[in-house]
Amino acid sequence: MNIHFSPKYMEDIVRGRKTATIRLGKKGVRKGMTVFLYVGGRPVAKAKVTKVVYKKLKDLTRDEIKKEGYISFREMLKDLRRIYPSISPEDYVTYI
Repeated sequence: MNIHFSPKYMEDIVRGRKTATIRLGKKGVRKGMTVFLYVGGRPVAKAKVTKVVYKKLKDLTRDEIKKEGYISFREMLKDLRRIYPSISPEDYVTYI
């Protein structure tokens, strides 16, 4: 399975600062899977999935938000709306 990221996350992914990702809806990712990480359409790394949680965006913990690379829920929501313009705190997401 391939997981795609914006080029702005390249350095954080490669340096291990971004260790999670949030995807709108329920995705077919399972704990233990090996996934390939793509940035700007190019493969940059492979990773082993250690956690997959399906829950409402508003229910993400501070630790989960930090591992996604954000300081606050507000910052994360603002950035996610660039990808998913109509996302709301009530929407279900897959936290990988």
